[in-house]
Amino acid sequence: MASGAGSHAMYIKQYLPTASPAYQKPAETERDVLQVFSNFKDVRPKMDTYTFNDGSRKTLLCVDGTIPVYYKGMSYNIPICIWVMETHPYNPPLCFVKPTKDMLIKPSKYVDSNGKIYLPYLHDWKYPSSDLLGLIQVMSAVFGEFSPVFSRASQSNPPPRPGYQPGGQPPSQSPYPSGGYNMPMPMPPSTQPNYNPGYPSSTSFQPSSQYPASYPNTSYPSSQPPSYPYPPTQPPAGQVTSQPSYPNPNPATTDLPVGSGTKSNELSDDEIKASIRSAVEDKLKRRLKDTYDGIQAEMDSMTNTKDKLKSGQQQLEDMIGKLEAEQVDLEKNIQLLQQKDEEIRSALSKMDGQAQMDIDEAIVPTTPLYKQLLNLFAEEMTIEDTYYYLMEALRKNTIELEAFLKHVRELSRKQFLLRAHIQKVRQTAGLRDLVM
Repeated sequence: MASGAGSHAMYIKQYLPTASPAYQKPAETERDVLQVFSNFKDVRPKMDTYTFNDGSRKTLLCVDGTIPVYYKGMSYNIPICIWVMETHPYNPPLCFVKPTKDMLIKPSKYVDSNGKIYLPYLHDWKYPSSDLLGLIQVMSAVFGEFSPVFSRASQSNPPPRPGYQPGGQPPSQSPYPSGGYNMPMPMPPSTQPNYNPGYPSSTSFQPSSQYPASYPNTSYPSSQPPSYPYPPTQPPAGQVTSQPSYPNPNPATTDLPVGSGTKSNELSDDEIKASIRSAVEDKLKRRLKDTYDGIQAEMDSMTNTKDKLKSGQQQLEDMIGKLEAEQVDLEKNIQLLQQKDEEIRSALSKMDGQAQMDIDEAIVPTTPLYKQLLNLFAEEMTIEDTYYYLMEALRKNTIELEAFLKHVRELSRKQFLLRAHIQKVRQTAGLRDLVM
């Protein structure tokens, strides 16, 4: 199996760059396909041309072979092919059931009459949660419930020949539908010679994974014909099956899957129990895995929601703390505002009975030095106001520019002397120097 996987890897590395159009994500595509080969030994890669319904063609990688399916307690090999699109893994592949000469397609809600496969897994394909390995596992589970193929009617068996060996039938190649029959799979026409199907092999053929590593062409030679076991059933109503011509003219139907050489009633009880036990175990494992995956997804979602709630709780606690601190400050400011309001009301009530106050006499300095300082400040502020009105007069063209400059020079000289006098008075009064 390791040798076969190595040959597959060599083939993909050699021929994947020859795809037309080129694969957008060749590394991801190669990794996804090799994962299939490491789990399913009866599939193999090949580069082939796919013809779409509109007539366009693309050279794509095809995963071709059989997958195991458990149907009514028995294991069968169902032939499939998966066409990997150049946009893989972001878009789903095209999947088909490839019936052999002794098979007919059984249409259902998962497989149409042309063999194309329709699955919810393909419809809901989303990278990286979807991959080829998961797709084939879903196919195996679905085909175990709804078989995609059934057995053709065959001629009754002639008498056994002396010394006949089960592997003595002539070599052949499994025929696949070609595009000439409105089949969307671009498969080559059948080259298998007719041989008597009345002598089935006593054991199911297991396709060999040992084939040339160089892959000289897209076909895979085999020394014996692949026989794909599949579940027996009856063809749909109204469908006519063709019967090959044999010397024995008496037609008869068979209830045996292709590749089985004994009737089911010849199986021992232990074999039947082991088969049923294996089928039930696989089904339980699949259902447990699905249940576990669903519960795990719910737990991850709940954990994510829990983390978000914790983060939101911390933010709310911080906001509540800030609001409480602001409320305390607001209450202090309200109390201070009420206190000042009472003081203003008390002052206003005292001033109601008094006569009108002279503004010049409202402030009386305590010493002559402070009174001199007050008068100097008042005169200096007067000069500042004079500057303002002179600039307004110049802007409105009330005075000439020469007159404006003359007054400004005089006022500036006077303001300089006033500021120097103010600094000297402050030094005498023991006050700090004032930055003008």
